Parts: sequence; C-alpha cells; structure tokens
Amino acid sequence: MITIETIIRELDSAPEPLLVAVLDFIQSTKAKTIQEFTQNNSPRIPGLHQGEIWMSEDFNESLADEFWLGEDE
Repeated sequence: MITIETIIRELDSAPEPLLVAVLDFIQSTKAKTIQEFTQNNSPRIPGLHQGEIWMSEDFNESLADEFWLGEDE
C-alpha cells in the first residue's frame, strides 16, 4: 500500500484545480478500461479472417540442433 499512501500524501498538499484534473483523469481512465474490457469480451465470429494466416508445411518437424545451440550460420 505504499503507492496509495504516497498518492494520498501528494494529493493532500495539491491545489483544488489539480485535484479536479486528477479526479477527471481517474474517472475517464476507469471508463476507458471498462469499455475496452467490454469490447474485448464480445463474441467471436468464426471465419472472420479466413485465409489470412498460413502454417509452414514443416511446422511440426524437429528443429536442428544448431537452432537450440545457437550455432546457426
């Protein structure tokens, strides 16, 4: 809780216009965060980006020892 205590201590000595600005910032940031969370939890649409991603034919093949040992040329 050191962060909250520090914030409270700073706000205690701040002028009223700064307190209003800080309150506006906190409220708008909370609203934006809630809005982003709500948008991110919207239902997925199957096939929306179909064909935009591909996978290499050798995707499941083992990687060479040079890859793991850092001896790749």
